[in-house]
Amino acid sequence: MNICVFGSEGRMGQLVREEAGLSVIACYDRISPGASVDVPLPPEVDTVIDFSLPSAWRDLDKLLHGNSAGLVSGTTGLGNTEMELLRKWSSERPVFFASNMSMGIYVLDKLLQTAASMLADDFDLEIVEFHHRGKIDSPSGTALTLLDIWEKNGGGKKITHGRSGPAGPRSHDETGIHSVRGGDVAGDHQLHLLGDGERLLLSHSATGRRTFALGALKAADFIYGKPPGIYSMEDMMSEREEK
Repeated sequence: MNICVFGSEGRMGQLVREEAGLSVIACYDRISPGASVDVPLPPEVDTVIDFSLPSAWRDLDKLLHGNSAGLVSGTTGLGNTEMELLRKWSSERPVFFASNMSMGIYVLDKLLQTAASMLADDFDLEIVEFHHRGKIDSPSGTALTLLDIWEKNGGGKKITHGRSGPAGPRSHDETGIHSVRGGDVAGDHQLHLLGDGERLLLSHSATGRRTFALGALKAADFIYGKPPGIYSMEDMMSEREEK
């Protein structure tokens, strides 16, 4: 499989290049502010792996125009415009999108889904996420995915981003999200389920970003030869379970 890395000079892009080795035949990145990608994608590229920024997706759209190469994206902080682009691209190619490429986070998602279905009526949820000082978006895409799982399985839909001053008593329909930034933390997510007389802690820690690069390459293998559509960690892990 021939790979193109979009966002190749970022931390994740560099790790993907290292892990993929000679499979990488093209790289694209904004070297300077205002620069744009206007070089066509080589026709022999099978899959584009994207770890960039939402602001770079106009260039990614240009790069993908006129070809059917698969796309694996771990870019976070997406808005409505980017979600529309994902839908557009998925009509032409297989698109794998995940806010976190870790198999451990996939399992954490499943654990929260089970816990929420059993405990949401009686327990409160506080999400605490830790990332390195250079992370741009907050809360993390993973934290927002976890929040969505909680809400869809009976949890509260009122979001509180941290607390300060006379915040008043916590309502049961409230879910707290707290973002901690500093150092070189690759990514920690803690789910504090707080009940009367007992607490439950579910957590995941990434010891390095290489985990996410390897996950992206597994995703590239998974969508290789797949028909157009949007694919997720759920799809990939379900296929692994069947095997």
